[in-house]
Amino acid sequence: MADKSDKKPIVPNNVISLADSRCQAEGCKAKSKRASFCDEHFEWFKAGLITKDGKQASDFDKKYQHFLASKKKAA
Repeated sequence: MADKSDKKPIVPNNVISLADSRCQAEGCKAKSKRASFCDEHFEWFKAGLITKDGKQASDFDKKYQHFLASKKKAA
């Protein structure tokens, strides 16, 4: 007699993730690429402009001006 413990459970290969794959930044509808953010907002996240929840930092204006100045120097 065959033992049922030898059989592996069947896992379907056509499963679609229902997780939201959109950027977490407020008002952004782009697809997320890295760390639940689109490319632009990931750069903002790394600069500290937005939190990991996608909300603006408390001192967003000050940080944004610094961010723009640093981008202007690099270009």
